[in-house]
Amino acid sequence: MNTSYRIARLIDAEELTIMSMELYTEISSRKDFTENKIVATLRFYEQHSNMGEVLMIECNGGLAGYSVIFRFWSQEYGGLMVGVDELYIKKKYRRLGTAKQFIDLLIASERMHPQFAGIELEAHYSNTLALKLFASLGIPKNENSFYIKLLKE
Repeated sequence: MNTSYRIARLIDAEELTIMSMELYTEISSRKDFTENKIVATLRFYEQHSNMGEVLMIECNGGLAGYSVIFRFWSQEYGGLMVGVDELYIKKKYRRLGTAKQFIDLLIASERMHPQFAGIELEAHYSNTLALKLFASLGIPKNENSFYIKLLKE
């Protein structure tokens, strides 16, 4: 399978909206998700490309999925971390190694930065496919818990 990646642009907003709504429909904890923020995300990363990007994942010329990645400095790990905020692969392209290939390539490209320390992935506890993927990549479950309070309501 010929897989390629490109930076998402505003022209991709409609496809990204459809895919992100599919993602949130699959996540049981986010079934009430109604507001799509993809345009704001695209605009933010256009203005702050050093902080992350939205990537389109294409296989054999077809749109296979997308990912939202971010970067931050970690005092705890002593370097730059890359985080995968969202990774969605359309059902047609699942179980073909598309997500694994994406994460492997992401790690390889970030390793080129001398201060790269690691990767942060998150998944809902019920997403068994994602959890199996992380295990297959040798990425252990972190013992930390995340607590989030939204400041905008």
